[in-house]
Amino acid sequence: MKLKPAHRRRDESLASLSDAELFLAVQAGDAEAFRVLLGRHQPAMQRVAISRLHRADWAEEALQETWLAAFRSAHTFNPRYAVRTWLWTILLNQCRRLGERQSTRSARLPVEEAGEAICDAVACSDLTPPAHAIAHERRRLLDRHLSRLPPAESDALRLRFFGGMTFAEIAETTDCALLTAKNRVRRGLMRLAEMQQIRSLAAADGVDQRNDSFYQHVSPLAAASASRGAVSPASSGEES
Repeated sequence: MKLKPAHRRRDESLASLSDAELFLAVQAGDAEAFRVLLGRHQPAMQRVAISRLHRADWAEEALQETWLAAFRSAHTFNPRYAVRTWLWTILLNQCRRLGERQSTRSARLPVEEAGEAICDAVACSDLTPPAHAIAHERRRLLDRHLSRLPPAESDALRLRFFGGMTFAEIAETTDCALLTAKNRVRRGLMRLAEMQQIRSLAAADGVDQRNDSFYQHVSPLAAASASRGAVSPASSGEES
């Protein structure tokens, strides 16, 4: 069904607003502004939730609970903070809550299925079959490695590369110092670099890595680790 001109202009007007402006409209009771805000942030948040929980249905529940909590507590939002980081903080809390239910490995989807769900979330169906297969394998492997990292580091990496956040936004979302956020991303990348399968997969599939933000960061670190020795996970502690 085509939108009427007035509705189309309304949608275009809302889409041009910043997150803060949209949220002011939400606080005033504008449901359409909330829909635009949801559409703006949902794709990246969905991918992080699936990567974090390894189940598409749990990720969907986390997202629903996140948006419901945001809508219910809209009147309490402090404008000193960014809407985006506030939403991501709620999402991570919901993921942690649902993650506590994963008391047994049998309650989780196999990594392969979780990887397929992520491919769907980022519209891999638009790719050619060979590119789709490569994208699926990359994400399957990446999520396997992320699941082996300390939660603070894996969350920082997901926010940085799936959510496209700056270090300052990661620090605000995870309630840590800016330096801590930077170090968590750096240490996480170094640990991934130790997992040589990432580098081996890139070399084997012949994929152009210039457009892949993870490959851009991990590949140089893998080479550096090989030349001077890998960073020992046991030797790195959390900053306060």
